[in-house]
Amino acid sequence: MSEASRWQLMPELSPEEFAALKADIAANGIRVPVVIDAETGAVIDGHHRLRAFEELRAEGVRVPAYLRDVRRFSSDDERLAFVVAANLFRRHLSRKERAEVVAHLRAEGWSLRRIGETVGVDHKTVRADLGEIGEDSPIAIPERIERKGGGTYPASRPRPAPSIVVESERDQRRAEAALHALGDDAPAKLLGLARAEERARMARMAELRRVEVPERIAAEFYELRLGDLREIWDDLPDASVDAVVTDPPYNEEGVPLYEDLGRLAARVLKPGRLAAVYCGHVRLDEEMELLRTAGLTYVWHGVNVLPGLHTKIRTRMVNGKHRSVLLFSAGEFEPRKWIHDTFVAEGRGGPESRPLHPWQQSVATMRHWVFMTSKPGEVVLDPFVGSGTCAVAALSEGRRFLGGDLDPACVETTRQRIEELLSDRGETSGDAS
Repeated sequence: MSEASRWQLMPELSPEEFAALKADIAANGIRVPVVIDAETGAVIDGHHRLRAFEELRAEGVRVPAYLRDVRRFSSDDERLAFVVAANLFRRHLSRKERAEVVAHLRAEGWSLRRIGETVGVDHKTVRADLGEIGEDSPIAIPERIERKGGGTYPASRPRPAPSIVVESERDQRRAEAALHALGDDAPAKLLGLARAEERARMARMAELRRVEVPERIAAEFYELRLGDLREIWDDLPDASVDAVVTDPPYNEEGVPLYEDLGRLAARVLKPGRLAAVYCGHVRLDEEMELLRTAGLTYVWHGVNVLPGLHTKIRTRMVNGKHRSVLLFSAGEFEPRKWIHDTFVAEGRGGPESRPLHPWQQSVATMRHWVFMTSKPGEVVLDPFVGSGTCAVAALSEGRRFLGGDLDPACVETTRQRIEELLSDRGETSGDAS
């Protein structure tokens, strides 16, 4: 039995019923979400709706995209119970049709009482329904229902499955990944996709913080350091870095770090070279002043244009659609190439398909600023590596990379992303740590 057909417990619709369903979907679209198993990607509920949708699309009928309810089930029992519960209130089954459903559940090892509670009849009726199936049934009915301790086991009600409703195939994959990452920690309720991904990121980072991360990871193309930026770069020679490209935290606690960042950049940057610093909007004036006070020279104000709603600042009643990138130099600026001060991100301009950090930027925007501030073979420094986006951008542009962070989860995530990138390119890191 295929993975898809296993969950199609309900009898097939008659040709007349299917035609009516297809006509309704042609006129109104799919109004009840198709339920997708987060673990396997299989359709758990909505086979007829999906078949009608695909036939209409093949016939050239413009049908809007359907909602997908991505759910994580902890067991096949949960899947089966959901299929029955989801369909019984929509389908008026004859006794023979109900008997087929009962037989499927019995074949899965369910007790008579549990089947009865789920289907809505008593266990004696369930026994009678099984008698309707007969010996010529294609469904194998087990002779005994056993539990771990031996004997028959009583019916039990599984917990509700964690669920995320999305509108596209891309978001379906994101929902599946988030529920897979959460595992048994996924709350048994309906979740928003963004909230589920945030929970998955936090769970992943908490797990990585239990990994022992060395204070320094040195390799041929990159070096990572764990610790406070005010301490871990003390041995980095003055005027030894070609560019600083970084995305510091712009929350209340993070703003004072701009002065520490400025001091570091002013010392380690080669004369006239650039620091491209992502900044928040609300306290942009303070962030600029702190960088200037630290000894850097203001050069320009660049932006990443982000299609779609990116930041909603309720205190100012502003829907933000761009991210500021300040360009400061160490001493007097020495232009080396034309700088394009605006980068228009594709799509929504947000995190990658596998978001790993709450403030993660896209690789495309980082690559732009790495390219604008440095040349191939030069050294790029990011003192706030976060999820390693700048590291991926710098190495992708043929630069050497130095990065650090106070959070061991960020350092380990960055290392993993770098090694994954190098592996995809058929290269090795030449780890010397």
